[in-house]
Amino acid sequence: MVLPSESALSSGCGKSLPDDFSSGQTTSISVPATNGQPIRHYKVHLSANYQNDRGHAIVFSFHGHNGNMAKQEDLSQLSLKGILINGAGIIAVYPKGKEGTDGQSAWQGAPYSAPGVDDIAFVNTMIATLQSTFCVDSSRIYVTGKSNGAGFVNLLACTPLIASKIAAFATVSAAFYTGTFNGDCPTQRAIPILDFHGTADTVVSYNGGQSHGGTQVSIDDFRHGWASRNDCQNKSTISHLSKETDPQQLIEIQTWNTNCKTGGIVIGYKITAGQHSWPRTTLPVKCNGNVGTNDCTTTVFDATTSVIIPFFNTHTL
Repeated sequence: MVLPSESALSSGCGKSLPDDFSSGQTTSISVPATNGQPIRHYKVHLSANYQNDRGHAIVFSFHGHNGNMAKQEDLSQLSLKGILINGAGIIAVYPKGKEGTDGQSAWQGAPYSAPGVDDIAFVNTMIATLQSTFCVDSSRIYVTGKSNGAGFVNLLACTPLIASKIAAFATVSAAFYTGTFNGDCPTQRAIPILDFHGTADTVVSYNGGQSHGGTQVSIDDFRHGWASRNDCQNKSTISHLSKETDPQQLIEIQTWNTNCKTGGIVIGYKITAGQHSWPRTTLPVKCNGNVGTNDCTTTVFDATTSVIIPFFNTHTL
């Protein structure tokens, strides 16, 4: 465990929890409409061992197109007991996207997202509110998301104002649209990137192409692009999970970490025959035990507990 510096501890340290919050519980928060922006909503899960005298990491988890807060909490498993970053329980945050042009919830950066809605400003507001309400280690704020939510995570990484506040980024089954991400992504620091994508994803093709009213970037181009921005050596090293975990060696792990800028790394999990899902060994509650397609499928590892959280734990601002 590395104690955060005094400057990293937020103004919420030492404060009692608001009346509607308790450790180990998930609580909804509303952001009033302001500056021409609509009312916004997000849920916050405080770990069971939350303490107001030590800094806790924040992990944002953004749902996909037509998703919602409760399903994303279930899917990403960030509210599970025992999840720690730097030896302390995390503050897991599940924001809600606004209704897009097709009547379904979405995040900025997709062709179907709500016109005029500033989701980046919403994230900035959430960070400030959480820091003033809870004891946050401000050097350990992380973002992850699925599908359109993962595409939005990439947009945050490409927005220096926000990227300067986030220590690392993880994307799952991501939809990257050329309309907002065409490879010309301004960065002012090395960005740690972790990405998961299945080769049998029929919602967001691994190879990119036309979909949902826009053009999607291929996953290989996305990973190579970040490796280039981080000044990493162009060729990745290839590894696999253990044969005990993945007997058929269906999961290829691509890592760019040679000659990178300090703190820069790109890791990509190429999941052979993987669908449009969050890699996990158990089915989400929404599947009601029925194995089917996309999120209602399982893989040989749990992305959140075995990969994402350890990845976040190694990165700090």
